[in-house]
Amino acid sequence: MIKKIVITATIISALSGILFYGINNDTGLREFTKYYGECEYQQADFQMIGPEDAVFFDEDTLIGCHTNLLKMYILGIPLDQIEKGGCYAVTGIASQQFNIQQLKLIGYPKELNFFPHGQYIKGNTYYVCNHGYEKSNGDRIEVFEVVKSKNGDISLVFKYFTHLGPRFTGDANDLVVLDNQRFLVTDWFPIAFPLEGPSHLSQAERDQIQMFQEKKIRGSHLWECQFKINQLAECKIVEESNGVMVNGVAFDQKDTILISDTLGQKLRSFKIQKDGSLKFHQVIDTRLAADNINYDQVRNQFLVSGTLNSQNDMQNLIPNVQQVQYNPGNKSIITYWAGVDIVKLDEETNQLITSELFTAEKANVIVAGGLISHSGDFLFLTSYADKSISICKKQN
Repeated sequence: MIKKIVITATIISALSGILFYGINNDTGLREFTKYYGECEYQQADFQMIGPEDAVFFDEDTLIGCHTNLLKMYILGIPLDQIEKGGCYAVTGIASQQFNIQQLKLIGYPKELNFFPHGQYIKGNTYYVCNHGYEKSNGDRIEVFEVVKSKNGDISLVFKYFTHLGPRFTGDANDLVVLDNQRFLVTDWFPIAFPLEGPSHLSQAERDQIQMFQEKKIRGSHLWECQFKINQLAECKIVEESNGVMVNGVAFDQKDTILISDTLGQKLRSFKIQKDGSLKFHQVIDTRLAADNINYDQVRNQFLVSGTLNSQNDMQNLIPNVQQVQYNPGNKSIITYWAGVDIVKLDEETNQLITSELFTAEKANVIVAGGLISHSGDFLFLTSYADKSISICKKQN
């Protein structure tokens, strides 16, 4: 039986101010499905609400994790009342015979929370930002080995963690692993959350977050960290990375790092110098409340995804959360405008330029990320709040 969540108008007003205080496009929105359309949910026989991020393991397999981030951060539901987080894989992509499987976490301590957020893969090693809260004394980067059996079953074998310290509690959003010693991680809020979870924010803390978002104060950052196996990582802020809500981060596997500022509606790029340091390179305006960034190695381009009318659409979503997250159908039942843009290097100017790839009214609820299959036949949309990922077909 699905438990009903009763939310008063006062609580909706207070809590929805925690996130998405602002992008509001009342006019000019129109669908753009020239390249990809006919989006449908990938149906699963297990709960996978909030499949916020995903990565390609190989051309036939997409791996991702899920957490009901909407209930955790926007509705402020206590942690023990939120659906358990977990991981999944979509297989059969190359043959177009899609199958979705729940992944076992082998060796991960059962006494700890697993509320995954951003992810990164390097070979067979899978890195996950985990909002561990009180049970792990804050956020950690969990490190797994991806194991694929001969019959196609996939599991995640826990190897080690690195702890992120008190500044990152509830805040470790997305990451990039540069090498075995060094990684980058974003903190999407200007303050850390209580160890007990977002439901324990004081009114003063809520007011502080809302002030930062309303006034567009740039109190969120990209951090450069050194791995410390099963210990506290050493982290420092990357200069000129500050934004209103620094969220996604991606690496082109050469010399360029790109980050998103969701509420600032900016992208910022950095160049890796010969000594390994990061130097600010460019700021780009974006039409999106940009969330995740994925690097498409097949086509040598960044894919930036996000919403387009989050403030208005959120007001429509909150009273309908249960219907959306337990929707039995294969298509979204409410409007939540979203898009995916291409960001690519212009070799003549050495600047990154953007172009629109996809815009839709009901592709998925709070689209967080977009990934194109190796063949180019499918666009996968991950989600901050919906029941599953969506798969959109290439249009002729």
